[in-house]
Amino acid sequence: MDAKGGPMKLRHHLCTAAGILVLLWGASVPAQDVKSDKVAQALTLKDCLMKALAENLDLSIEAYNPALDDASISATKEQFLPQFGINYSNQNQTMLGSWGAEGTSYPYKYDNYSLNLTQKVATGGSATLSFSNSMTNSGRAFQVINPSYYSLFQLNLTQPLLKGFGPRVNRLATLQAVNQKDISVAALKARLIQTVYDVEDAYWSLYSALENVDVQTTALDQSRAILKRNEEGARIGAKSSIDVLNSETEVAQYEDGLVAARLSVDQAEARLKKILNLPSDSPLSSRSLRPSDKPIVEKKAISYEDALKAALEQRPEMVQSQKELENNADLISYNKNQLLPELNLSFNLSSPGQSGVKSIYDNDNPFTGNIIGQITGSRMDALRQAIKMTYKNWSVNLSLNVPLASVFSRANLAKSKLAQDQIKLQIEKQQQTIAYEVAGAIQNLRNAERKIASSSAARKLQEKRLAAEMQKYQLGLGSIEWLLNYQRQLVTARMTEIRAQIDYKLAVAALERVMGTSLKSKGLKFREYEF
Repeated sequence: MDAKGGPMKLRHHLCTAAGILVLLWGASVPAQDVKSDKVAQALTLKDCLMKALAENLDLSIEAYNPALDDASISATKEQFLPQFGINYSNQNQTMLGSWGAEGTSYPYKYDNYSLNLTQKVATGGSATLSFSNSMTNSGRAFQVINPSYYSLFQLNLTQPLLKGFGPRVNRLATLQAVNQKDISVAALKARLIQTVYDVEDAYWSLYSALENVDVQTTALDQSRAILKRNEEGARIGAKSSIDVLNSETEVAQYEDGLVAARLSVDQAEARLKKILNLPSDSPLSSRSLRPSDKPIVEKKAISYEDALKAALEQRPEMVQSQKELENNADLISYNKNQLLPELNLSFNLSSPGQSGVKSIYDNDNPFTGNIIGQITGSRMDALRQAIKMTYKNWSVNLSLNVPLASVFSRANLAKSKLAQDQIKLQIEKQQQTIAYEVAGAIQNLRNAERKIASSSAARKLQEKRLAAEMQKYQLGLGSIEWLLNYQRQLVTARMTEIRAQIDYKLAVAALERVMGTSLKSKGLKFREYEF
């Protein structure tokens, strides 16, 4: 009996020792690349964030909006650019006579050139400086000056004093365009913050999926070792067929779990590549991505009050609402101004000049037809008179117009005031929402801190438990099934601890997203924008 049992016992111990070696090897070997047919590319989280900000199509599309708003701002400012005009005309006509002295027809020549410069000012008024010079040569009878030269310098100023007065009213379009750009920049910042969080989430999800493959691989190796030992034990009669069947079932379950874990890696990797928007011709698109960063915990100490204050200052939607409030306040001011009467002031200053060939008639009576002399002047003479202001002319005009619509209808003003109240309520609601989000993010962060501590403690206890079971087994008092079970529990505990570390990293990322400080805290920049 002893001689017969000796080889069986020795063989049993050899199988056990082999199982232990396989178990320990499976628990200590680092993770192998899931996709052996592809070259893996290690990337840090910062690498992924930089690539996403540079290549993400959603961000590229969103970045066009501030540029379009810049163009709109320039378009609204064009109304204050000076307007320059030039005109020239030349006529050579045969005019039909209307009374006997003219005859049936007479020749008529006329040419004129004029220049004008108009400038609109922010107060709502405008200034126009114009100059014209013309020549008239007519074949009509009894002309005193023919050909005649006429020059005119003229300054015209107009200014509304009530309706339409003031920079805020006349620059409404520009002010709203500037605020709209700020709104677009805030929307871009919101998209950037969300993208940063999505990259972090995808990065650590891929890391977690790879760690899960390690766990499943280790568990599969353990179950195969147990199956092999049970098969050997059944062959020599030490184990029953039901033990072998249970072991085969366990192996099949872990094989299925490993397939699911590898599928999760593929999905997590595809998600990360999609966020990074890797071009099809990029070397990274055909490679497996592997996170090189570890979820090292750097505890973030921040109070709820400080977090809420930062969120109210940095959240893009708060900036957007404030700019909408400013836009509507400008609109209220404009609508109030439009209810005022039209009181317009205009001032005109002109300096004419005239010259030409002046005929001197006998007794100064052109009807005699007897010309006794001529005084010849030139076109330049008329110009000199205009420049020297030989003849000064000015006029001031004040006009008042009271439209009935401004007396009986105040619909636009009432509408803008209602919109103002609505925006204020929206801001109040946003503040409440942000307060809830900040409180939730702080609570999740604290829970993640506690989870790290509890999972670390559980892992240490599991290590002690496994060590005790190993010592017990070496003394012949334990079972290999319990030993392998404790080893699996230790691997699970380690995965739980890693998951807790990842959850803490994501909790910090979520808090920074809620506070609107993700870009600043990570030192990220997007093109020429500073957030």
